[in-house]
Amino acid sequence: MRPSSRKKPSPAQQRQEQWRKDRASAQTLRNAYPTAERVNVHLQFQQPTAQRPTAQSFELYPPARAFFEYPCPYGDCDGIFDLGAAIREALGRASTRVEGTLECCGVRPGDGGLKLPCGLRVNYTLAAQYKAEPATRT
Repeated sequence: MRPSSRKKPSPAQQRQEQWRKDRASAQTLRNAYPTAERVNVHLQFQQPTAQRPTAQSFELYPPARAFFEYPCPYGDCDGIFDLGAAIREALGRASTRVEGTLECCGVRPGDGGLKLPCGLRVNYTLAAQYKAEPATRT
């Protein structure tokens, strides 16, 4: 048996653990949006420096968790891009595509131990594919 650590988790560790719990408790796509057959999430990061993070894409199918929060790709940032409102807008109105931009509200360490706003921007594209409705007989 491993002895318990007496060291209290850092705020960043607490946020990460809460994020994991929220993701694990999210409904499946099948339950949250029954008509959605597939959702594609594409994240394209904007950074004026040469150190721009690589684009990310995710395909979600009905058994996947309907959880649309993505951590900032900078390992030293505590921010999260929350696309929950955008996905509710897209899937709630049966749209097939929604685009937008978000800015990271997290902080990163700077010179002299200062905490500086991250400010990384992401252009996101959400594309949904819906189940075909059965043909009606006349």
